Amino acid sequence: MAREVADFVHYGPGTLGGVYLRHFWHPVYVAADLKPGWTKRIEIMSEFFTLYRGESGAAHLVEDRCPHRKTRLSIGQIEGDSIRCFYHGWKFAGDGVCEEQPAELPSFKEGVCIRSYPVREYLGLIFAYLGEGEPPEFQEFPEAEYDNGRPIVVKKIVVPFNYFQRLENGLDELHVHFVHKVSASATHEFRSLPTAYAAEETDYGILRKTTYDRDGRKEIRTKYFMMPNIGLTLPPPATELDDWTPRLSWRVPQNDENTISFTLARHKPRGEKATSKNWESTDDIVNAIFDGRMRLKDVDVYHPRLFNIQDNTAMAGQGRMHEDREHEYLGRSDIPIVLLRRIYQREMKAAVDGRPIKRWRLPRERLVLGFQPAAE
Repeated sequence: MAREVADFVHYGPGTLGGVYLRHFWHPVYVAADLKPGWTKRIEIMSEFFTLYRGESGAAHLVEDRCPHRKTRLSIGQIEGDSIRCFYHGWKFAGDGVCEEQPAELPSFKEGVCIRSYPVREYLGLIFAYLGEGEPPEFQEFPEAEYDNGRPIVVKKIVVPFNYFQRLENGLDELHVHFVHKVSASATHEFRSLPTAYAAEETDYGILRKTTYDRDGRKEIRTKYFMMPNIGLTLPPPATELDDWTPRLSWRVPQNDENTISFTLARHKPRGEKATSKNWESTDDIVNAIFDGRMRLKDVDVYHPRLFNIQDNTAMAGQGRMHEDREHEYLGRSDIPIVLLRRIYQREMKAAVDGRPIKRWRLPRERLVLGFQPAAE
């Protein structure tokens, strides 16, 4: 059982991680990318679903296949707020109830239904609850709703690496100074390495405080990780076209080897240098680096996915699904990662055993992002 509890890489139905993560709301799609009358087949946690937007504008999420002959519902037709199967015309309402079976007697459809899932649109994303029973309270982020005169930029990026690798990378402060060296070296705050690392479990997840010593003055960088998969940080500018902008992010397993990153922030326009050319894709660049056709330092510093290219290159070195955590040599800079693993191991075990899991709450105190002088 000890080896099973330490399974951080599998999140399909019935797995330790899959059972645990299905206790939470997760973003599953960018709202603007789903037009009325359209359907999308999506994969979340190694399970396929049919997402569609009815003619009324309401989004619905139902199971992947029609119960009749198991063809994909996502190729069906939207009628009002219902979906009709393309194969034999069975029609289902947004709540999953079968409304019509054209070739059958009226009584045949009684009791026939497909599973539907609660959905909620918020901050430009479509969220869904994929677990059993009533969903937990939906968490809102008033800080992200604040309008500072800049539009919210919502991004969805599929990262070709395991979910837990992506989580750990986000909690790794030291990697900024090496993986993102081009940007860090151009940013005054990151020109020296941290001198101390601290992480503590809180009511919402993990609070990280990293100490920097600059000219005899100590400053602390604060970052928040909200369980099970939400990050709030103030990342350094990728280039001089960018600025320090708070970023809210969710990492969601698509399957065991791919992770969907949903991020939102309020950005200023990046300018002509970043928008006046067709940029090579992140995956193509990473592949070129690993094939020896390109060096990381040769990547254009104005590439709009520079941080993603750098992160993906580092994670690619671990493999698409890094499982050998047992033989790692962890040091003091890994304190947040060790804490994350302990929390996940504890909570996954509780979920699978049917015991209560910790009910996390979002911070009620004022969030302090970025660098602050250390208390004397």
